Amino acid sequence: MINEIVTKNGIIKFEETPPVNGIKTLNRNIAKANLLNVKRILDKHQVKFGLIYGTLLGAVREKGFIKHDEDIDLFMLEEDRDYLLSALHELIENDFKVIRYNNKILSITRDNEYIDFYFFKKSNFFYRKCDVGLKAKAKYLEQTIDYPFLGEMFQVPKNPEAFLVDLYGKNWRIPKKNDPSMNHNKYIIFREAIKKNFPFLYSIIKKIKK
Repeated sequence: MINEIVTKNGIIKFEETPPVNGIKTLNRNIAKANLLNVKRILDKHQVKFGLIYGTLLGAVREKGFIKHDEDIDLFMLEEDRDYLLSALHELIENDFKVIRYNNKILSITRDNEYIDFYFFKKSNFFYRKCDVGLKAKAKYLEQTIDYPFLGEMFQVPKNPEAFLVDLYGKNWRIPKKNDPSMNHNKYIIFREAIKKNFPFLYSIIKKIKK
């Protein structure tokens, strides 16, 4: 199915082919080249983004990509979404391909390595939420600092270690394979507990939120 993305620079058409998890590991040389090219283009267009999830964990703990990771994870504030979409044309000109886009996430790929952009919108004064499921303290995503990674400076939360505790628990410094942040996120854990133990209440809450 052919989908369309409406941007300030025109319409982008793409065929949705979302990546399948668990079938490959990151080619770190290609991933590095891809991320540095994305940074070059987005910096040129003054698009703000930062490292998150396994990419942030690798930058802080491993000083590089995690060996068993599958992709690159970046975050953006919802209010900066249109700036990213406007830069898509140049990304495509540099051989990147859009493979997924919705209100939750944008995925692009080049040379069989993909990058996910997660959009975080304001949930309330203290939190931001990505529709994929993660709820994070707004200060982590709004207050960022320069952090060295791959020979460049990338934006990360002002206190990356504290954010990693929220994402992966207190033992985030211990490498674990197949341990996504959603296993540790308190919001998701609480939500799933309500869904499992109080399905009627969960359905009511879901309707109210809509």
